[in-house]
This record gives sequence, C-alpha cells and structure tokens, in this order.
Amino acid sequence: MSDTSEPVGFLRSGPLKILLATLAFLIPITVAIVIVFSMAIGDSQTATTGNGKVWSYQIPNGTKERIDKGLLTEDYFPEQLTIAVGDTVEIVNHDVAVHSVGPFTVRPGETQKMIFVDPGYYFGICTVGLHESVTITVV
Repeated sequence: MSDTSEPVGFLRSGPLKILLATLAFLIPITVAIVIVFSMAIGDSQTATTGNGKVWSYQIPNGTKERIDKGLLTEDYFPEQLTIAVGDTVEIVNHDVAVHSVGPFTVRPGETQKMIFVDPGYYFGICTVGLHESVTITVV
C-alpha cells in the first residue's frame, strides 16, 4: 500500500527536484555571465577615451583621375591593418570624389575618424588602392 499524500516522495523524484537541480546549475552560470559582461563594459568604457595611437591616412587630390586613367600605382591605405583597442583611424580625403576605405566612406574635403573600442574585424571595399578591400583587425 502506497501513501501518495507524502510530500517527501514528491521532492525525491518529481518535478520539484528537477526544478531545484536546474536552478542550482543555472544560478552560478548566470552570476558568472553577469560578472563577465560587467567587466567587459567597464573595459570598453575606459577604452573610449581614445588615448591610443592615431593612424592617419591621406587621399591626395587627383586620385580619382589617376584611377580612371589606370595610373594608380600606390596604395594610400594598407590592405590589412592591425591596431589596438583605443586606437583611432583617421582618413582625410583631399580628392574630388567620394572614396571608401574599409568601414569608412569619406566625401571630398572631409575627414572621417573612428576610435575602435571593441576588438574584432572591420572591413569593406577600398576605392583608393591597388587592392579591392581593407580589413582592420582590432586586438
């Protein structure tokens, strides 16, 4: 004869035991995730000051004309650039045409600057060099 009203049997093999085991597993993982994200947010906030190196590149006047005539023989921007978190990349366009350099699109006479605050890969087409694309790796 079995007594089904006994709450102890329910705790040993029922859904409550599964729920408690799941919570015991998930709570420490959740705490660890929160700690990691709060540390990452703190790091990126300090990196946004832009105290790193400045990588400056000039697109000279006449670049579009030389490209159109097939006379471009030099790269104004490297195909691959590796920089550190907190570094700034600056592109100055002295040409008469809009140019794309990786993640930048720079109109004539304008300067684009970006402080890279997160590690990763940033890429895009390149209209000012012998190569067709640019990848900026931030470490």
